[in-house]
Amino acid sequence: MRKRVLLLHCPGDKIYLHDYYTSYSSKANYYWPPSDLIILSGVLREFELTVIDAIAEKLRPFECMKKIIDLKPDAIIFTTGSATWDNDIRFINEVRQRHSCLILGSSSMFLFEARYFLEKAPSVDALILDLISSEIVEFIQGRKKAYQTIAYRNKGIFIPTPDLKRGQNFSIPVPHHELFNFRQNKSPLAKRKPFSLVITSLGCPYTCSFCVAGSIPYRYRNIDNVIEELKYLKSLGIREIMFNDPTFTVSKKRVFELCQKMKENGLDFTWVCNAHAATVSEDLVKTMKMAGCHTMMIGVESSQEEILKKYSKGATKDQIKRAFQICQKYKIRTLAYFIIGLPGETKQSVLEIIKLAKELDCDYASFTVPTPDIGSRMRQEAIEKGWLDEKIKIFDSTCFPVFCSAELTKEEIWNLRQRAFREFYLRPAYLLKKITSLRSLKEFFFFLDQALAMFLR
Repeated sequence: MRKRVLLLHCPGDKIYLHDYYTSYSSKANYYWPPSDLIILSGVLREFELTVIDAIAEKLRPFECMKKIIDLKPDAIIFTTGSATWDNDIRFINEVRQRHSCLILGSSSMFLFEARYFLEKAPSVDALILDLISSEIVEFIQGRKKAYQTIAYRNKGIFIPTPDLKRGQNFSIPVPHHELFNFRQNKSPLAKRKPFSLVITSLGCPYTCSFCVAGSIPYRYRNIDNVIEELKYLKSLGIREIMFNDPTFTVSKKRVFELCQKMKENGLDFTWVCNAHAATVSEDLVKTMKMAGCHTMMIGVESSQEEILKKYSKGATKDQIKRAFQICQKYKIRTLAYFIIGLPGETKQSVLEIIKLAKELDCDYASFTVPTPDIGSRMRQEAIEKGWLDEKIKIFDSTCFPVFCSAELTKEEIWNLRQRAFREFYLRPAYLLKKITSLRSLKEFFFFLDQALAMFLR
């Protein structure tokens, strides 16, 4: 008899999103399932799998608990992150009291501080350190061995150092997308429904010190393996894809190969992706456009060259401007990511960020506060300079900041972030452009819903 394994997204008091590297509350009403659970649904295919996404299903804790008790799983894997750890572990502790089974956690945080989290969570048996490792299957099966990609309890706490080879080409079994209620996914970027997530790589070769993804060795999937998953998604009726890699455009050669094979196999999805400004070129964007790409999400972060250099962004202001110009030339929509209040920024330089956001003429802008992500070099800097208490591990990039440097107070950072949203989104020219681009009454009400949710936070 196959073991019953539950993939769990714990209940919460907000709409929380997890993408393995970060966790945060939805700025509006958008939602998609945790990318790590999607990957694990493929890795664990040999088990009898169930998914409970309490956030998507809007389950209250007692409702989620009842579903778990009724299911009687042999093992539970829950996703967590810096925004939800306290809430998640309270729920997991209660699960442990009500039901005896193997419990494993999934988060990039565990790669860097596994011992801390295992010590803080005695109800958790193990922490996954590599999402694509076959050892996860062996651990659930109960095989006795010295695991290299799982931190676990064995007469104490055993913390291995996983050998995650940078530049490794990997394949995974096709994820069980049908287990996730993809018809509940919502995104202001999606042009068609239903949509789902696909991951074509793990980690990132860029080493931006404010981001944890660059601290995780970059590994990429075999393109034929990605195509196999896309074919499966097409068979499920999925029409839109969010390629949720930290940086989808790392290798022009890989992107060209993927786009070519998507066309050869009649995979006519519309899709969005994350891109690094330094990788954006005319031939790349033209090829992506022909394969169905309609939106690119690009990290800008700051308007100051010295800040971009300090945090190892790997792109200049001119490269950033050029990337947005190319996207506009080929009618690719853009979302620009900005960080308000990085150490070294002043009020004047933040106002320059707001000005740059308008000049780039991006379709969407995301303004977040700096977060000391576990595993990032910025966190270490903040601790060393006394800006952050090392004990602070819970935070949310869409909420009030947990640290600041000498130039700006936390209150000033937050007020400037709110100002950035107002100045960017409430411009008459922007509102007119947005409203006239809507294609139906349904789109108008979705836009109105997202806008109200964003400004009523």
